[in-house]
Amino acid sequence: MRRGARGVVCWGSALALILALVPPAAIPQEPAKGGLIGFVYGADGSTPVPGAVVLVKNLTTGAVTEAGPTDATGLFQVAELSAGLYSAGVRSLQGSYNCQDFFGVEARHTSRISIALDTYEATAAAAAAAVIREQRAKGEAFIGKVVRCDPSTKEAQVFVEVGLIQSNDRLHIKGPETDFYLDLRNLQLSGTRAKRVMSGNTAAFKASKPCQAGDFVYVVCKRGVPPFFLAPLGIAAIVAGAVPLAATFEDEPVSPFRIR
Repeated sequence: MRRGARGVVCWGSALALILALVPPAAIPQEPAKGGLIGFVYGADGSTPVPGAVVLVKNLTTGAVTEAGPTDATGLFQVAELSAGLYSAGVRSLQGSYNCQDFFGVEARHTSRISIALDTYEATAAAAAAAVIREQRAKGEAFIGKVVRCDPSTKEAQVFVEVGLIQSNDRLHIKGPETDFYLDLRNLQLSGTRAKRVMSGNTAAFKASKPCQAGDFVYVVCKRGVPPFFLAPLGIAAIVAGAVPLAATFEDEPVSPFRIR
């Protein structure tokens, strides 16, 4: 009996020793979060817009986070954001605004941005809404055709048949011998730099590759993510503080974003 009892005691001691030597299971840790703080201003970039609601969307997960209304100084804050690349939209008493730019959030850091609300005129709002509807359905919206391209300078002229082209749009130019993407810079109308060119006008810009008259021109959704609101009143432009987490690509990219 004693021998049996001693055996039990010894086995129990050995078991306890084994358990002591086995490390406890690793406890999964929540990824570190970041935050966002900023101001919403009018088109002049200095007049505060109180009562505006800023929404931010994680372009990887699709999660949308809403900040409380801006205060009298236009201040808003968003906490507990996962690290990544975000788009933004603004709802105000005047209507909804889409942000054309993207910003980054880093773990354990607070990103700081300022947003200026630039209101569309009625015709531009209708044109933008038409473009967004087609982008949602097809991923890119037909805008017009190339009417001329100088092969030596790659200066292209595009007649805008539908909607509008805006500075910083991502374009897809496609034809029988042409197929490339570009991030639009130096948009011009009648020899003058322009923010947007409406249907019925000819836009001019420098292409990244040669194209030909008759090539189709499309505005592409950035990574398949259309702007926030179906019927935008205007554009919310990030005017300061964007974290440069993405590059600009001239061919079809893995991550086709442009951050100012």
